[in-house]
Amino acid sequence: MAGDAFGLDDFDPDTVESDEMRSERNAPSLPIILFSAASGVSGGVIGLFISYRWLQWGVELSAGLATLALLFSLGISGALLSALTGSRAAPVNILFSCGVILLAIFFLALCLVVGALVGTVLVRL
Repeated sequence: MAGDAFGLDDFDPDTVESDEMRSERNAPSLPIILFSAASGVSGGVIGLFISYRWLQWGVELSAGLATLALLFSLGISGALLSALTGSRAAPVNILFSCGVILLAIFFLALCLVVGALVGTVLVRL
């Protein structure tokens, strides 16, 4: 038992893992981030459709349920994909997915404002 003399366990994968491999397992993954962001948006759209169209809820309750569906589907898909790939960066992946969604919303808002301003200027001419 030469490994026991150094305090190494034969079944513990962390003992034979290099620093590069350890940092790779703890680093966020772009495919997981993008897929969980897309899952979150699709979960929110499906939640909005079901609550507003099928359940005949008001706009306020439908938006609330859509937000909850977005967050749950983003969190569940990010955690599942991180667990399936063996990544230990599940919270970072989920946080970056939320950031991607917020950036998309800000970009949409910027495009709407610029489009409204350009439309106003073109109508004035």
